[in-house]
Amino acid sequence: MALRNSDPLPRAIAWGAVILSSALPTIIWRESGHARSPWPALTQCALLIIAAIGVLPSPRLRVLTRFLFALAALRLGWYVVAPRLEATVFVHSLLQSANWGTRLLIDRTLPLAGALLMSLTLIGSGITRRDLFLCRGDLAAPAQPIPFLWPRKPIPWTVFGPVLLVVFGIVLPLFLYFTVHPDFSAAGRILHFSPWILGVAALNAANEEFQFRNVLLAHLRNVVTPGEAVLLTAVLFGLGHFYGQPSGPIGVLLAGFAGWIWARSMIETRGSAWAFLIHMVQDIVIFSFLAVGAPK
Repeated sequence: MALRNSDPLPRAIAWGAVILSSALPTIIWRESGHARSPWPALTQCALLIIAAIGVLPSPRLRVLTRFLFALAALRLGWYVVAPRLEATVFVHSLLQSANWGTRLLIDRTLPLAGALLMSLTLIGSGITRRDLFLCRGDLAAPAQPIPFLWPRKPIPWTVFGPVLLVVFGIVLPLFLYFTVHPDFSAAGRILHFSPWILGVAALNAANEEFQFRNVLLAHLRNVVTPGEAVLLTAVLFGLGHFYGQPSGPIGVLLAGFAGWIWARSMIETRGSAWAFLIHMVQDIVIFSFLAVGAPK
């Protein structure tokens, strides 16, 4: 992911666009006492589209065009199209008569609208499958040192990846235990719904990696450094979890850190295998907790 544009103005606009397109405006809207509404998301989409069109005439800024359109598509798919689809009579009737596993599948399928919309920003872009990290990559590529954390020197991702699985496998369940309030006497639900949990975890991990990292990292390759691109996508992903799982301010930090790690893995291995695998395992944990925390 080589940087060919070090102009500070596109970088500043990229950061502004990420904050604008994030869940932050919705968080402020809802936490200030307003009811859920599509208007914040629609306003965000409109501003991003106007910005994308506005930078087109400028040779200095047009590098941002597809990135801005991708952010608008992401917001539109998740916060406008998916809720509208869920509110349709057809989907509502399905949800009413479905078991927990089917409801989980429907809930995680609707955001695929964002993936379809974001894919439109790739048409004619010249972005290749490798630019999108849509390949396994080098699973043993070196994980670079993290100044404030371990490792202190490069180690293979075949070592770092399993370590992350263990660490996340301890931290995430602890957080979910105190936020989901699971009823482990109903643990049989996890086994009963295991096909749904495994299948939807794979679907959700692939979908979120594509939308929050694959496409955005590819569009940022000529705008910011790889490290800054990783941070931009992590901020967007973390804020998006304020009302998700993990949730709240701590959930934002946990999801943001996880997103940062997964984006780093894509850059360092030139592929999505580790990001997808670790993300899928985390989703299996989350859905398992939701299975025993959901109303019977």
